[in-house]
Amino acid sequence: MRLLLAALAVCVAGAANALTITFDNNFPNDPQSGLTTFQGTSQGFTFDYAPVYNFGNQINLHDDNGVLSTVVQAVNGTKFTAQSVDLSGLSRVFKTGSGPAPALGTQAYNQWLKAGTATVPTLTFSGLLNGATVATQTFGPSALNTFGFSSGFTAIDQLLITLNVPNAVKFPFGLGSNTVWCDQWCGEFNVDNLQVAPVPLPASGLLLIGAVLGLFGYRRLKTT
Repeated sequence: MRLLLAALAVCVAGAANALTITFDNNFPNDPQSGLTTFQGTSQGFTFDYAPVYNFGNQINLHDDNGVLSTVVQAVNGTKFTAQSVDLSGLSRVFKTGSGPAPALGTQAYNQWLKAGTATVPTLTFSGLLNGATVATQTFGPSALNTFGFSSGFTAIDQLLITLNVPNAVKFPFGLGSNTVWCDQWCGEFNVDNLQVAPVPLPASGLLLIGAVLGLFGYRRLKTT
């Protein structure tokens, strides 16, 4: 009976406490999940990362041989609620001007290279439940900040993180007008401190806990 009560207490405490996933990895001892990616485990959740952009304590999504997407999920497969995440992002996407290119190497040419308005890279979070998307939120480049998730990310079993990069020329040589281009690479995002909460026990589970505790109290009364 004591073991049962202890287990019930753990369940109740776990349902009440939020958890911060810090994305610490153990490279190169983590298992390889793909040709250029490894699978890390942090606070009981798994995720993929690329060793070429490995900072040890965050996920770096990068379009130049980095991770383009990753799934965060509990090792034991339990549901969770995504509450907030720390994000920073950088764009190196530009667009040339509408007119003809000025002479190469001049100040006018350098201004023309970035005269247009380009679509920047974004990062999309998708909440999944049994393989179906139930919620999405997309963020653009920004300085390090904490962003909250909507209520749609409640009771999901996977969190898919996807880097969205616009079609672009990777190097600024021989560009025409209105051309989207990237300065060697297009963008990156750093993901850290994902705060999640376990899904509370359903009403039937709470009733069971109450019944067990009531039975235990009744038995104690009978023995006194």
